[in-house]
Amino acid sequence: MPAAKQTAPKVLLVSNTSWYLYNFRLPLLQNLRAHGYVVELVAPHDAYTALLEAEGFTVHPWLVARSSVNPLSEAHALIDLLRIYRRETPDLVHHFTIKACLYGTIAAKGARIYRVINAVTGLGHVFLGTRKRSRLLRTAIKPVYRAAFKARRSTVVFQNSDDQETLIQLGITDGERARLIRGSGVDINRFKPSADSAGQFHDPLQVLFPSRLIREKGIAELLQACRSLWANGVELELLVAGALDSGNRSALTPAELAELRANQRIRCLGHVEDMQLVYAASDIVVLPSWREGLSRALIEAAAMERPIITTDVPGCRDVVDHGISGLLVPQRDARSLVLAIRLLLENSALAKRFGKAARQKVVSEFQVSLVNESTMQQYSRLLAASLDRKPLLKGIF
Repeated sequence: MPAAKQTAPKVLLVSNTSWYLYNFRLPLLQNLRAHGYVVELVAPHDAYTALLEAEGFTVHPWLVARSSVNPLSEAHALIDLLRIYRRETPDLVHHFTIKACLYGTIAAKGARIYRVINAVTGLGHVFLGTRKRSRLLRTAIKPVYRAAFKARRSTVVFQNSDDQETLIQLGITDGERARLIRGSGVDINRFKPSADSAGQFHDPLQVLFPSRLIREKGIAELLQACRSLWANGVELELLVAGALDSGNRSALTPAELAELRANQRIRCLGHVEDMQLVYAASDIVVLPSWREGLSRALIEAAAMERPIITTDVPGCRDVVDHGISGLLVPQRDARSLVLAIRLLLENSALAKRFGKAARQKVVSEFQVSLVNESTMQQYSRLLAASLDRKPLLKGIF
């Protein structure tokens, strides 16, 4: 009797925006498809949905609001995801962003999907906030997180070891389920040094802030540092490559953005699709973020041999080795930013050396082929695992 024909495994990648899947995971989607997977996506439809569909991927619309806390809306989002899972019957689901992880794990249980990857792309206000409201909320939802991240058949992927250790210490996950995969990777053939990268700094100095305009990215501290430098006669132009994030509670207001645009020493570029040209035109990249999952912008800048100044926090210090491939400064410290910018401005040879070392680190640790290989190893491991249903009554999965 001939053996039954083995069908290609079907995987669903799930996020709360199509923007995220297109900008951060397109190479992974393409690699999975090239290796024989049936790849489909689940995300709210937005301006990037058509771009994903143009690449040949089906995007199932998910009715979830990124910043909503309305119980009825959230219940509807969970039910909608359960409906999608039951209809599509994937072999594996891969969740990105916290809502997708929480709701997706519950929906997977309801749809009897036993292979789940939850990707933690960063810890938000709930785990990082120090106010009473954040502490109370953390206590209230901790059991929900634990249920998702200790699910019997799930794997929890972290982008940096600090986030991983934090959730293990809180008892939300454990070393058995946790895996460290550093970010989404960058294409080192696309992001590479420009022909004039060996030259001297521009006049005025071009300082690049490559991020969304939210307070946690350190935009206020950088503006304070720039004002101090301008007041002391330093000629520099600040390039701001990022848009307002209206879905984020800490986004700059339209009035604050208008104030930035009114400053003749600041160029507000908005969201930039082709960041290579912006990196190439900059002298120093500065991202004084309060915390990251793993900064994609810093990795891209490093791949292009840009000297980097960033903060000594998780997700930033993973990219930059202080005094070797860039400079790390304390969080929320404008004075340290002033000193770091002055140091590089007055030592262009040091800045060049930092840039060279930064690219070497990207090539060895962060290039997209390495990251995708690690991710697909997790897929293979889960798909090869036996799905004996007997233990299911003893745990969540």
